[in-house]
Amino acid sequence: MNVFQAVQIIRTERPDLRVVRVLPPNEQPSPPQPGMTRVIIYNNNNQQVIAPAPYIG
Repeated sequence: MNVFQAVQIIRTERPDLRVVRVLPPNEQPSPPQPGMTRVIIYNNNNQQVIAPAPYIG
């Protein structure tokens, strides 16, 4: 599955999530703001989702 397909699935299943950022490989996410729900999708250079699977938390 590619990253954009994963984002579409997450948006369909969790319409309450309004902002989605896709980080390049090996880039660390910034600390979440208080009360923010974070979705992390790890991907390779070909924009394919890799382990660990998308994480919502």
